[in-house]
Amino acid sequence: MTRDGLLGTPLWITLGVGIARLFPRRLGYWISRQGARWMARRRTRAFRVLRNNIAHVVGPQASDAELDAMAESALYLAGRTYVDTFKKSVQEYEREGKPMVRVKPDEWQRTWDAMRDSRGTLIAGVHTSNFDLAMQWIAAHGCEMQTLSLPEPNAGTRMMNALRRRPGLLVTPASPASVRQALDRLRRGGVVVTGVDRPVAESDDRVAFFGHETRLPTGYVRMALQANARIIVASCRLAEDGCYWIDMAPPLEAERTGDRAADVRRMLERVLAECERFISAAPEQWLVFVPVWEDPDAPPER
Repeated sequence: MTRDGLLGTPLWITLGVGIARLFPRRLGYWISRQGARWMARRRTRAFRVLRNNIAHVVGPQASDAELDAMAESALYLAGRTYVDTFKKSVQEYEREGKPMVRVKPDEWQRTWDAMRDSRGTLIAGVHTSNFDLAMQWIAAHGCEMQTLSLPEPNAGTRMMNALRRRPGLLVTPASPASVRQALDRLRRGGVVVTGVDRPVAESDDRVAFFGHETRLPTGYVRMALQANARIIVASCRLAEDGCYWIDMAPPLEAERTGDRAADVRRMLERVLAECERFISAAPEQWLVFVPVWEDPDAPPER
C-alpha cells in the first residue's frame, strides 16, 4: 500500500511525520484541516485527482459542490492519517485505554481462523482511510505479513516503506524476487498483503471498475490461484467515534474449471465487487492520489 502524487513526496512525508510527532494530536488535525482547505481553494492536482476518482464512484447524482466537499474531506483525512499513524503505535494507544483501531469480533475471528490454518491468505487491500494503521494492528496481534508495495518506488515511497516497518510487517517493493518470496510464503500457509484498487503499470489488464474501464493489477489473483490461497478483501474506515474500523469480507475461494484465464477473470470480478462495496460506503475516504481513470483535468462521464 502506498500514497502517491503530491502527498507522497519526501517533503510532504517529512512534514506530515514531523507534525504528527511534534504537535498534540488535535493541533495536528487542525493543521490537516487548514491544509485541505488551502489545497481545495487552489484546486491543486492532488485535489483534482481525488475529486475525479470520487466522481466515478458516486456517479452523476453528486453535484459539483458535493464533489468538492468530498475531495476536501479526503485531503483532510489523508493528513489526519499521518497524525494518527506516526503519533504513537497501536500498542501505545491500547495501553493508554484509547484504542485507535477496532474490528467486528465475528469478522476478526473469521479472518484470524483463515490466517492461522495451513493454507495461505492473500489480503487484497483497499486504499481507504488509514490502512497502514490497520495493518499494524493485525501484525501487533501476532500475524506476520509480507506487504508487496509499488515496484520501482520513488524517494517518497521508499521513505514511507521505511516508516511502515514494524515487527511482523515485511515491506517489499514488487519485483520478480519479492513476488517469488510472496508465492513461497503463501504456499507455506503465510499471509501476503497488496493493494488492488489503483493502476500500477501500463501492462496491467483492462478491467471494469465502477462501470468504467481502467487498468488494475491482476497478478495477485494469479499468485493466489497458483498457491491455492484464499483472498480476503479488507479496507479501513474512520468512524464517528474517531476510531479506524477494519472491514473484512468473507474469504474468497477460487473456482477451478480448467480454464485458467476464465478462473482468474471470475476471481478478479469478485475481488473488485468487494472493493466497490467498501469504497462506495465512504467515497470521501478513498485515498488514491493517482488518476484511476482518465486525467483529472478531464471531467468524468456524467
